[in-house]
Amino acid sequence: MMIPTIVKKIVLEKYNFLVSELSLYKAVKLPATIAAPTPSNRRLIVKSSAKGSFITYIMIMNIQTREQIVAIFLKYNISSNKNVNDYVILPLDGITNTSYIVKIDSKEFVLRIPGNNPDEIDRNAEKQNTILAEQCGLTLPHILFDVENGIKISKYYDIYTYTEKDFENNELRKNAIEVLRKLHSSEITFLDNFSPYKVFENLADISNRIEKDALFVGRKIVNILNNLGLEQRPCHQDLYCGNFVIFEDNTYLIDWEYSSQGDPYFDFADLFWQNELEKNIELKKAALIELGLVNQDQKEKFNYFEILSMITWGLWAKRKSPKSDKGEEALIQALKLFEKIIL
Repeated sequence: MMIPTIVKKIVLEKYNFLVSELSLYKAVKLPATIAAPTPSNRRLIVKSSAKGSFITYIMIMNIQTREQIVAIFLKYNISSNKNVNDYVILPLDGITNTSYIVKIDSKEFVLRIPGNNPDEIDRNAEKQNTILAEQCGLTLPHILFDVENGIKISKYYDIYTYTEKDFENNELRKNAIEVLRKLHSSEITFLDNFSPYKVFENLADISNRIEKDALFVGRKIVNILNNLGLEQRPCHQDLYCGNFVIFEDNTYLIDWEYSSQGDPYFDFADLFWQNELEKNIELKKAALIELGLVNQDQKEKFNYFEILSMITWGLWAKRKSPKSDKGEEALIQALKLFEKIIL
């Protein structure tokens, strides 16, 4: 399906901010402020801007990190070039991992280096599930996946990455839902990996009152869902906006770290909560109809899974980013929603 005109404009604007080798060369020629690396952090900071242009280049790259990235490319025979200065390395936004665009030998790659996540991810399961998703045309192909350390290298594609706002666009939202339908209705069987029915048990700190309450509610929710009945279908289970991308007019899902067999309702609820669809009443109604969740029993099951999603990622966020309030806010929201449903 063709990308709507409004999104095509966004794509073009987004691409304007991708730093190419030519752009970096121009940046060096432009007036720049260069701070020499210090022994403590060995960071090189380059800032420059072109007069009359909206583009400002900011490159912050740890020199030691550059050397590590080059070592990775040599280890896996992606390149035989040992000259660090020949590599153009650009950081990519990410939550759970550290990723880079790496340009070398006139080729472009995406390197994923796993972060220190608060849960245990089975990298072998992630790799096998990723391969199955590739075979079904649900995701973009990868070049290398090392199950020992989780390092993943893929070809760099010019893609458009969804934002939360994109789910307000009827066509983009329906395209995202269609990818989920294709996944859930496929005959593939994922290896067991991440389970939202269990992971909160290991993440909750019972010395914290809110987390203890969340643990209690999580257990209640799991018991209720078991009584309602659970399906076992291939699920993605991490449906924040950045994991939906558009390439050549097709919508794909990326990053299968948390994929496993599970109930599609968790994917549905996760899609809503992580992208704040529930904040817009009319949008939520429309999306629920598009998912086929129309009767009261379906909506009830959806609501319980949404609470489970809030608890799962709320506790996860508290372990991953203890200084942030977002995790606790998610737990409070889950407790309030549970109280509302029960009453």
